[in-house]
Amino acid sequence: MEPRKNLLNIWILLISLSLLPARAQEIPPEIVPQQEEGLVLVKQIEVKAALGWVETGIEVKEGDRFVFRASGTISLQKGNPIAGCGPEGLDLQTPQQPLPDRNLGAAVGKVVKVLSVTKDEETGEEIREEVSTVFYLGAQSEVEITLEGQLYLGVNDNVYADNDGQFVVVILKKEKTD
Repeated sequence: MEPRKNLLNIWILLISLSLLPARAQEIPPEIVPQQEEGLVLVKQIEVKAALGWVETGIEVKEGDRFVFRASGTISLQKGNPIAGCGPEGLDLQTPQQPLPDRNLGAAVGKVVKVLSVTKDEETGEEIREEVSTVFYLGAQSEVEITLEGQLYLGVNDNVYADNDGQFVVVILKKEKTD
């Protein structure tokens, strides 16, 4: 029975990879799982540094455990040679970034739970009341989800317009063991 499960996981991985854009498939082999016990590939996401928070399309539940592996290089100021960094970020913290106690530009995640959605009667704009929690990813991390909601990925920065480059994040879910 175990070889069938492994074969199914490999098949799912190959199909998933074939559906991704060509650039997202250019992932260093060391971060792609090679049949790791207890981990299931959920998705690979390109996180463009200039876009802010990137919606993953993944709904998460409190208590879910994920392993995140990020690679790539971004620039926190296009054209500035000292503003480049990998998923661990630059050795600099500011109070304005989403996680002020972590490196600027590091790979981060966020879970958002929408509490209510209303429309402003004058402008017609959608007003969303939500709660969120932000967590550190870096190059590799294991995270236990503390809030049910939608998973987003981004960089630990509040000014996105001058950023460049991207991280590729592999998201793996830890299977629950009883």
